[in-house]
Amino acid sequence: MARSDTVKRYLRAMEAGDLATVMGCFEQDGTVMSPVYGEVPVGPFYETLFADTVEARVGLRELYFSEDGDGIAAHIDYIWERQDGSRMHVDMVDLFRFRPDSERIGHLSIVFKPS
Repeated sequence: MARSDTVKRYLRAMEAGDLATVMGCFEQDGTVMSPVYGEVPVGPFYETLFADTVEARVGLRELYFSEDGDGIAAHIDYIWERQDGSRMHVDMVDLFRFRPDSERIGHLSIVFKPS
């Protein structure tokens, strides 16, 4: 499977709230850097995120690939409704880093400017 397929599978699973599939896209010791929750191991990050989410919509705009082949940036349109009733609609970039010879995500950095 190509790394771009991993990213697309991850984004579909995020929208569906499918924790098992999201976790399967990452290395066991993967990490996420989020403007909302900080830098967190993938398990606790997604457990917290999904518990905090009423609904998420993820629209992929474009994928960009690093020259070294170990990184992919996904430009997405993200709508997030939280348990506290707040709602965010942001133009976001997810930066995925892969380890050499792996199709699983090693690190994800979430970058967005709230509207």
